Amino acid sequence: MTTELEQFGARFFIWPKEQTVLEWAEENVELSPRITEQPGPYSTRLHPYCNEILEGIANPRIKRISLCWGSQTSKTTTFYVMLGNVIDQDPKAILWVFPNLALCKSFSSERWMPFCRESKALEKHLPRYLDGSIDADRFTLTKQEFSRCTMNLVGAGSSANVRSYPVSVLVLDEIDVIDERTRRECMDRVKGRHDYKVLQSSTPVTETGGIWQEFQEGDRRRYYMPCPHCQAQIIFRLKNGEGDLNLKWDNKANLSESEHDLQVVESSTVYICEECQGEITNAHKSKMLRDGKWNATSSSPESGVRSYHLNSIYSPILTFGRLAVEYLKARTNPGAMQAFVNGWLAEPYRPQEGSIDPDTFRVLERDYLRGEIRGDYRIIGVDVQRSIFFWVVRGFDRDGTSWLVDHGTAPSFDDLTALAETYECAYGICDTAYRTQEIYEEIHARRPFWFGARGWERLPHPYKMTGVDPFSPMKDKKFSNKSINILNINKDVWQGELLKRRNGTNLNWFTYEQTDSEYIRQMLSTNQKEKVDRKGKVKFEWVVEGHRQDHYWDCETYILTLSHVFGLGGAVIRTGKDLAKTSKARPSRPSRPSKSSKKSIW
Repeated sequence: MTTELEQFGARFFIWPKEQTVLEWAEENVELSPRITEQPGPYSTRLHPYCNEILEGIANPRIKRISLCWGSQTSKTTTFYVMLGNVIDQDPKAILWVFPNLALCKSFSSERWMPFCRESKALEKHLPRYLDGSIDADRFTLTKQEFSRCTMNLVGAGSSANVRSYPVSVLVLDEIDVIDERTRRECMDRVKGRHDYKVLQSSTPVTETGGIWQEFQEGDRRRYYMPCPHCQAQIIFRLKNGEGDLNLKWDNKANLSESEHDLQVVESSTVYICEECQGEITNAHKSKMLRDGKWNATSSSPESGVRSYHLNSIYSPILTFGRLAVEYLKARTNPGAMQAFVNGWLAEPYRPQEGSIDPDTFRVLERDYLRGEIRGDYRIIGVDVQRSIFFWVVRGFDRDGTSWLVDHGTAPSFDDLTALAETYECAYGICDTAYRTQEIYEEIHARRPFWFGARGWERLPHPYKMTGVDPFSPMKDKKFSNKSINILNINKDVWQGELLKRRNGTNLNWFTYEQTDSEYIRQMLSTNQKEKVDRKGKVKFEWVVEGHRQDHYWDCETYILTLSHVFGLGGAVIRTGKDLAKTSKARPSRPSRPSKSSKKSIW
């Protein structure tokens, strides 16, 4: 039943047609071969799992959309369409953040800008001169002034890149390789707005990485499809609950236990339904995808947060056989297996027993000798035991690249000081949790070179600098001419950062050639384990495997934290507010690097 007002309006006005985001995209978006392997008018016919994602950009109740997706699943194209809809239908200030500036410019030039020019709904919003040509000064690689809104594209790593832009729609591309500081500052920029949207995507790297944590915080949606044989709602996954492959190929492909005829594998592989054991072929996949739907699997998600997991098995352009071949090629190589798990399965790599293989650790080795002085500045880190000190010396370049110089044990603090002089260290940091008063006095006698370290399980900041008077009965935590610098460390934060470097996620943390096996053993001793609480929420806890020693791990944790105090660690985490509160004790950065940056004492 129409109202009188509606009837009146119908006589004189043509009411605008209400469109879904998908309808808008199908009418306005044209994809070129430079952007996709399926060029032409945009359609989700091959990727029906994208439909719900697209509509999320227009749903005011949804604030964050996180895509933990594998390769060849159309996640980037989906973001194109969502942002195009914003520019044309609901203009807002957009900030698109990439892992680095080079990738940002390359992506903008080769993919995003052509997309804008070739989509009729966006082409009309491009800035132009009076003669109709595009205003190149207002439509650049990093800043694009559309008719009703502006998009800025930046590389992560500089806080100025984030702070200087207004933003209502934030896009974080490949967030697992965007530093934590940048991600946090980006979030702070948008959360003050009532109409903000955050779009995040990445293939996961580790369980502590950004996209996997975002997936856990959201409603954890997975795409369920009916089995063509039994109609049970299933999801695609590589292995079943018993650890057996859900892929099956012709026995003729099995040449031996470890060798296969990969051509036969690729042509004959089918997917096995976990419910009825029926064989699902590539021909079944298209209809299964069309009949599928997203189901939330979290019982207590964060409000307004949608998170989606999709592996490459769902990709309409990848066959089951191709997946099987890639798995067989990767399974004997830890590095290749990690790439397969991250990129194809869209899962964090979980090495056996929660640790990485020692051989995998050796990929961090570079062509230099133990004892060779590397880096512009060096820091010595110390872990205190009953009768001995464990120590590590690590060098840092100004860009955050880090080099293991040497490590070992020392019987006295005088020996540590001598080692620091030998390796021309700028500063040292020493654990104060054990033999506390003794260490306080040793640090005091050698001010300002040495810092004390104290690890905390819970700390509201990544770190906090305090002053301690070792001769005060109350150990006054205030700065005076008698105080020493104590660096209070959030162990969860900094062990997580060290884990990224140990596992090769941050490709700027290296060890010397043929790294000592004891150092490797201790660096592999500490790992993060997954724990599910009563509400089904996944949490993580730090454990030391077996009865292994982890002294070098502790030394490296102290060093990494102190390097960030001086801005030598790549500025992953910003803690300027903490330092501002303790300005009297704020150390100054070493004035100049060592003249002997390549000298070896070994």
